[in-house]
Amino acid sequence: MDQLQSLAESIAETYVRDLRRETGSNVITVEGKSGSVDIPLLAAGLVGNALLLSQKNTGITSERDAFWILANLIILDGPEYSLTAHATSAITKLTEISLSKQSKPVIH
Repeated sequence: MDQLQSLAESIAETYVRDLRRETGSNVITVEGKSGSVDIPLLAAGLVGNALLLSQKNTGITSERDAFWILANLIILDGPEYSLTAHATSAITKLTEISLSKQSKPVIH
């Protein structure tokens, strides 16, 4: 589980680093709702989703399968880690979905 968590943290750190380079911050805004992408929360979400996906074919949670699901999202070659285009797109889309599901503020 430690290797899976470490891989998820590397992916999360790389995503946030690239987001900051692109936008200047780790904040994403969707339909007027903003939220910051936090590395520990993103890593936890990646681990959870990978474990759920590992159950898809066998019905049994497999840390090994979850590890390889995440391993396919990151490129470890080169001077610094980078994410695949699919990884960046998927993380951004899931973050946008999460923001759009936030409850609307109550106006009195």
